[in-house]
Parts: sequence; C-alpha cells; structure tokens
Amino acid sequence: MDARRFALTVGATAVLAAGAGGSVALAQTHQPRTAEPGRDVVLGNGEETWFAGRDLTVRYTGLVSDSRCPRQVQCFAPGDAVVSVALAQPGSGERTSSQLHTGHPGPRETTYAATTVQLIGVSTAGDRITLRLTD
Repeated sequence: MDARRFALTVGATAVLAAGAGGSVALAQTHQPRTAEPGRDVVLGNGEETWFAGRDLTVRYTGLVSDSRCPRQVQCFAPGDAVVSVALAQPGSGERTSSQLHTGHPGPRETTYAATTVQLIGVSTAGDRITLRLTD
C-alpha cells in the first residue's frame, strides 16, 4: 500500500471512530444522583440530585459570594459563603430558587415540597457543595 492510500485509510478510520464516539456520548443521558433522606450528597456546580421517593430535584447553580477566611490565615470572623440552588418538582412543573449561607446573616436551609434542604458545607474553591435533604 502506498503512503497516500495509507494516509487516506487512517484518516477515514479516525473520522468514523470520532463519529461513533459522538453517537455513544449522545446516547448517554445524564441521570441525577439520588439523595437518600438524612444522608449527605455532594454536588458540583451545575449538578443535580433527586430526592428518593419524592418529586423533587435540587441543582447547584453556583457560588454567589464568598467572604470566608482563607486557609492558613487567622481571621476575626469566619465569613460566609452564599450558594444558589434551584429546587423543582418535575412532575408538577413547579420551580423556585434559594440562596443558602454557611454563616450569618442568611439561612443555612430552606423548605420546599415538604422537604428541608440544608447546606452542610462548601468546598474551598466553591465548586462543590454538600447538602442534606430531610422530610
């Protein structure tokens, strides 16, 4: 086989492989992780959890503000990280959003669809949150 025919064969194979991989990626749907009552769940920015046995999803939509004391620095006050979460009942189409705080003055929890959503913690970078959902 000459060099030109070999190059065309390799190129065509690469295009077919890329197309097949894209099809597989499209076929995979994102399934939100399930939060069990009273157990902590960690969400990355943009990730969603479904509350087991309820028509309720919670999505971490982002870090709103962060005035927490940096690591290895001695601060007078611990500060506050504020995160935004989107709460939804997909079956009924109901939606709302809430801001939760790690410190004062804001709330650490909210109640929606007879479920309490409590902010347990925020990662140092603010890209992950830990929540606890309870009845």
